[in-house]
Amino acid sequence: MNESGTFFPVSVKKFMEKGIASLSEDELMSTLHYLENAYHQEPCNEEIVHILIQFYNQTDKTKKAQEMGQNFLTMNGYNKDILGELSVTFMKENNMDTYFTLVRHYMEEENKETNEQIVDNVIPFPKQFVPRKDVRGFASWKTSEQLEFLQEARFLEIDDFLPIFKQFLEDDQFSPFVQSMIFELMQEKEIDEEMEVRKIAKTGIFNPSKVPMLAENEFAQALFAGLAEKLEHTNPSLLEQVLGIIQQHLFMLYPFELEPKNPTIWINAYYKWANAMYGDNSVISDEVNPVLVEDAIAIIEDLEIRQQNYFI
Repeated sequence: MNESGTFFPVSVKKFMEKGIASLSEDELMSTLHYLENAYHQEPCNEEIVHILIQFYNQTDKTKKAQEMGQNFLTMNGYNKDILGELSVTFMKENNMDTYFTLVRHYMEEENKETNEQIVDNVIPFPKQFVPRKDVRGFASWKTSEQLEFLQEARFLEIDDFLPIFKQFLEDDQFSPFVQSMIFELMQEKEIDEEMEVRKIAKTGIFNPSKVPMLAENEFAQALFAGLAEKLEHTNPSLLEQVLGIIQQHLFMLYPFELEPKNPTIWINAYYKWANAMYGDNSVISDEVNPVLVEDAIAIIEDLEIRQQNYFI
């Protein structure tokens, strides 16, 4: 029994603590069966809904995750944890614009009174962007509030926000996903100056205007192409799942990259790691140094744990 009084079987607790990769095939089925039954009995139980959305996200059932999360929000209103988990869902679907709209809607519902208090600060036309909070406190905002503000900032001059954004990039205690979105915003605004970035036990100096956009990253394209060649015809569903995972890992690391920058090592590592989730020990090539592949798999597993921690 957990703190809220809900009893969870061992496989569910294992999933909550270690993620989907820790479950055997039988445990996957029993965990899904338990959570879906629990949801049908208590569709407004926040904890069960949150865990089930996590399970759907980690098994790439994002349509189910989206439907369940939005149903919960419709019935219960604003909920920080559910909205936070849905950010994973919409990121996997490459549909963050819809997510920001969703966040805005529910935050407006929650903050109606606050909005009424700041109405005097709004200039009728042309409209002036007025943040709900003092931007100097950006680091202390909820992740959903940070993401919404960054979406708004795409249409603004951001020079006044740069000192705050730089401080955020320099602190590896903050969400690496929010840090990546800040860096991408700086790229869009063509910020041409060097700045320090610390995240996921890495430190580096980057100039946003000199770093290629993630979508144009040649290493990532080679990695995607190599896995597609191996899985497109033999296991397309696994290919779709692993490509989604890689995109999240690359975005979480950005502007850093997977090291070593040898696509062959990472193609083999992701292939072996993804198959192992389903009890398959297949490998692509025995010619690749197995030590390097195992080291890469250790990094993949670490990224999975970090990703889950930042969205739980």
